[in-house]
Amino acid sequence: MPSLHALVYLGWRAVFVEPVKRLFQRGSGLERFQAAFAADRLAPTGVADREVAGLAARCIGCGLCEPGCRLAAASPALRALGLPAAFRLVGRTGGDLVAARDLLAACRACSGCESLCPTGVPIGRVVASLSARAGSATTGSSR
Repeated sequence: MPSLHALVYLGWRAVFVEPVKRLFQRGSGLERFQAAFAADRLAPTGVADREVAGLAARCIGCGLCEPGCRLAAASPALRALGLPAAFRLVGRTGGDLVAARDLLAACRACSGCESLCPTGVPIGRVVASLSARAGSATTGSSR
């Protein structure tokens, strides 16, 4: 059972501290997010981004898709990155996506890996979303 002191502290924070803190906050929620997470290169997400992130999260990193990837044999850079590593780009922005842009663009044209995925990740859809975000990061447009 939690201690009474901990419960009182949490109650104090919920009833008094957080509401007062919100009164004095400056900027929109997006501005506060960007200020807090810009150093980590994390991007705010929309509904479609969260859906794609959920699909990418189904990847268990087993590597069974890689033998079906024609690009892995042709590109040492893609082999080094690996498709599961590309899925970790879902929450990233800017430089991380731009660095993977060429690999993602090449990967969009291939669909040999999707049928090999044991968890049914729609790899083509995830890669298409990442590739589109990499293109918008290159042109400097924001979401």
